Amino acid sequence: MLKTIYLANPRGFCAGVKYAISFVETLHETHKDQQIYVRKEIVHNKRVVSDMQNRGIQFINELNEAPDGSIVVFSAHGVSPEVVEYAKSHDMKIGDATCPLVTRVHRKAKKIKESHQIIYIGHRGHDEAIGTMGEADMHLVETEDDVLELKNKLDSTKPISYLMQTTLSVSDTKKIVQKIKEVFPNVEEPEKDDICYATTERQEAVATMLDHIDAMMVIGSENSSNSMRLLELAQKEKKLSFRVASHEDLDFAYFETNKIETLGITAGASSPQVLVDEIIEKLKSYFPNAVVTQFPDSREDTMKFKLPGTLLK
Repeated sequence: MLKTIYLANPRGFCAGVKYAISFVETLHETHKDQQIYVRKEIVHNKRVVSDMQNRGIQFINELNEAPDGSIVVFSAHGVSPEVVEYAKSHDMKIGDATCPLVTRVHRKAKKIKESHQIIYIGHRGHDEAIGTMGEADMHLVETEDDVLELKNKLDSTKPISYLMQTTLSVSDTKKIVQKIKEVFPNVEEPEKDDICYATTERQEAVATMLDHIDAMMVIGSENSSNSMRLLELAQKEKKLSFRVASHEDLDFAYFETNKIETLGITAGASSPQVLVDEIIEKLKSYFPNAVVTQFPDSREDTMKFKLPGTLLK
């Protein structure tokens, strides 16, 4: 019988997600007479996308699905220069909702692409990775073994540096970076790694809870990289940990079969608080005596990104 539910803090929306959502909502309000097209999911959460669709915002996979001259918005994950050029060549008005921390990685890539061989630590096929790798020739690595395979592909006599996706596992990435240093002793390290503050803080919040719970519930979409990293982190110590996208995914028999008495709840950086509230409400309807409380060592996320004065380029 579930007795205690601990809420992780920080959890849910990060500053970059809030920035992207606010960007689109503000643009929608200021251009009510025009159709707004968003390329890909603005953030990786179906509830967020669905809410925007209900307000008339249209989502497309590629820019050729929008008419020439229309307003198009790039998602929080960023895009490659090729996508930007397509928009410009078709007279599209560009709204760039890319997370500022992702934009920072793009700037790094452009700065060193002529002088360095670049290793990119990321997940193949992820929207952020696709956008960043479009800035320069890069060698993608997802594991330590991938680094070893680069040994004969890179020229160790020429400058080498590395960049990384912002939503990676902190601990796993450290191992990959260490392997890069072993294989390429001359590698030039960035002044600061690229994993964003929100990813780091949410992973730290989960790590501090694991000794005090039976299982962790991660609220987030399957295609949300930061949500999946939270789940992987939790399952390393608490194998009963699981992920749900919404309250409809709850399986109460799972709690009883596995005798889960103390549950931790966190939410990926693209998961809205309304999902957390709905899940807690449904848990309480089944386990009315369960106590819901903030985990004692939790703290608030106070980071904010200000929208630019001009939204369209």
